[in-house]
Amino acid sequence: MPDRKVVLTEDAQRFAGQMGIQLFETSAKDNKNVEDMFNAITQQVLLTKKEQKEQAVSRVPLISQQRYAARKGTRERKGKKKVKQEITKKEEFVPYKIKLAKLHVPEGPRRIVEKNKPEAIDDVFVTRHFMTRALSLSDAMQFHRETNHPSVYNSPDALITMKVELNMQLEKKNRYLDNFSRILLLPHSFEYQPIRKVMAFCKTQETQEEAVQGGADAVGGLDLVKRIQSGEVPLADYDYFVAHTNMMSEVLPLRGLIKKKLPNIRNGSVGVDLAKMIQLYSRGIEFSSTRDAYELDYGLVEVPFGRLTMPTEELEANFSVILKDIETCRGRTTGEFITRTYVLSPPSPEYFVVDTEPYVKKKATDDSSSSSSSDDESDDEKEKEEEEEEGRSRGQVAKQ
Repeated sequence: MPDRKVVLTEDAQRFAGQMGIQLFETSAKDNKNVEDMFNAITQQVLLTKKEQKEQAVSRVPLISQQRYAARKGTRERKGKKKVKQEITKKEEFVPYKIKLAKLHVPEGPRRIVEKNKPEAIDDVFVTRHFMTRALSLSDAMQFHRETNHPSVYNSPDALITMKVELNMQLEKKNRYLDNFSRILLLPHSFEYQPIRKVMAFCKTQETQEEAVQGGADAVGGLDLVKRIQSGEVPLADYDYFVAHTNMMSEVLPLRGLIKKKLPNIRNGSVGVDLAKMIQLYSRGIEFSSTRDAYELDYGLVEVPFGRLTMPTEELEANFSVILKDIETCRGRTTGEFITRTYVLSPPSPEYFVVDTEPYVKKKATDDSSSSSSSDDESDDEKEKEEEEEEGRSRGQVAKQ
């Protein structure tokens, strides 16, 4: 009965609205809303089952697509394997030389080793049948001047380049010298490359003036370091960096910016003579060694040292300085480091082997052998003197 309700109709409707459900006020005694309530429940159950079936049907194609994609990928991989097998079976014969050419592998050793060849007696001979005859640098220059004459190759001011073959083998077996890079100030300069830009770090006013007179493009102390760190000075505009010894601690924070070009004592970019360092790094000639990837004991240095119009004395001076500097990079105390030196002058295809003994000391093995031979000779002379003295003493005893 309405007067005996525990929950009011307004409160029940408010709760049903919050929960999203239907509200029925029923009475079994009066048969009120009982049938409507059961019909609503039945309809809700049927609707829920229908939605579940539709969701299940929508998931089936996704699973089948995934399985189909997996089977498709497997079929593609198997097909590729079959194609590869067919290609390898149908590959035609390729000669060994052509395979090496495709792989860029050199055929035979790069170092020319001459054995069991006679010495040439005449001036005209077939070079491949006789030992190579080393020329003096003056003769090689004269030959290049003749071939680059205006009537032949028409390049009288051609660049002269030297190729130095090196033995990169170290004392231990299967150990080889690493590639090295050098920069050298030649006694006689020539037109070859533009002047490089150098930045100098120095504290005092005197050292800064010295660096400016030496040809530095940028000079400064701690203020320059701070400007570099803030990005005001672009480092890409400079090729090399030198520093005075009193700026070593201030330059260290730039290690991450300058990286390999950071001034250090080992490469000669830190010192007291700023003018000399600036001249070296701005006008010096750069060269480096290249070790062969397949013949590990073979190294090559290629560097120009002048032009054909220069006097022969100046060319010899540059040639000697470069050879002596390369000799200092040897990795072992014994054995020959510089094995052979060529001189060439493009566009002429000719190259001449130059005798390096007048410019570089003999190898250590020759020095040791010569010293041992001289020691043997001195020992023989001492033994002879002792024998003569013994003979004289015996003669005196016999007379007595």
